[in-house]
Amino acid sequence: MSEVVADRQQLTLFDQRPFFERALQHGVRSGLIDQGRLDSIVNDGAKGLLQIADFFGTRYLRPNIEEARTRIINLVSLFLEENSGGDLDLAARSLRDNSFLSHSRGGSEMLKKLWAMPEDTSYGILAKQPQKDFLADWSLRGLPDYRQALAQRQGHQLSITAALWLAERLGLPAAELSTVAAESVVRSALLVHLNGVGPLAIPNASGLLQVIEAIRKRGVPSKGRKLLAGLLQELPKSCLPIAQHELHRIESEDLPRIADRSRPLAQLLRELEPLYHLRDFGPEDAGRFEATACADWQRITAGRTDDSSLLTIFVCLAADLPPQPVLNKVAARALIRKARREGFKRLPVLGLIRALAPYEMQDDLEALWKEFFPDAEAVLLDAADTKLTDALDFLRDNCNLV
Repeated sequence: MSEVVADRQQLTLFDQRPFFERALQHGVRSGLIDQGRLDSIVNDGAKGLLQIADFFGTRYLRPNIEEARTRIINLVSLFLEENSGGDLDLAARSLRDNSFLSHSRGGSEMLKKLWAMPEDTSYGILAKQPQKDFLADWSLRGLPDYRQALAQRQGHQLSITAALWLAERLGLPAAELSTVAAESVVRSALLVHLNGVGPLAIPNASGLLQVIEAIRKRGVPSKGRKLLAGLLQELPKSCLPIAQHELHRIESEDLPRIADRSRPLAQLLRELEPLYHLRDFGPEDAGRFEATACADWQRITAGRTDDSSLLTIFVCLAADLPPQPVLNKVAARALIRKARREGFKRLPVLGLIRALAPYEMQDDLEALWKEFFPDAEAVLLDAADTKLTDALDFLRDNCNLV
């Protein structure tokens, strides 16, 4: 019995090795990999290790060499396991028939393609992590992390693809979309079809208000249901789950709120507008919408118009905290820690600006936020700043910190 337990423990240890090592050992034991191929793998591995050490640091420091060894084994393992489906025999044959460095390059290419895919569902990213930094992180990770990230980013890509298809269908070319959440475009397209009245186009703010009022007055007409059914039939099949998911959210969350006449229209607009994408609109379109939104903007900003106050409000929103124009040190520390735990988001701020800011201020406010966001993200989320000294100095220099 003790021998069985010992064998199981050895098997567990064996299975915890990098996939490359398991495949190599399998190949040697099974005779698929002879001494000549083994020597070639060792020689190629030494060359690749030095190349990686130089790329991420220097070959002359022992810690860099040790880390480079981990990286190259991870890259080869990633490529082998993904392409063999975890079959050790297939992986060993690949090591026999192809060079070690080609497997390392294959793993690197997999990570570069992952890096190129969208990090979230926004279209037109403000700032993207440098490829070298991404590779430095991900070349130390394993296949489970890669597969999880790949599935997430493929989902993001599908959302963006669905949004672009629907936007073009409704007369809004991709060139006019910038830092836009894909889901908001999908929801706008679905809602105007459900409404069944007026032009089938992405609405502006005034148009959204009219759609909400129409649905509140008469509900969703059968014509709207038919229009939507026709749209979903023409939508690319790969994008259909995205549209169905957003439609479910509209029907289960938004339509009941719209139908609730006890809910003030101003409150309803405040809740729903950030969830939908609106096309740009001119002053002639803005009257009804701004009349509703103006009071909310004044309330949130406390009437302040200086950059420091506005950036303080934006930082709070980006950290998913109630907006306030001034922070004390305790609140600032709590904000930084929350942002490091949960992330720092740009889209809620853009949504607030589009929803509530006076029309004549929107372009300047968006420019202010877009210029500020990359530096804020880099400094506030810097894990090396363990005492929060740099982060607090940054907030003190750019925001209202007392």
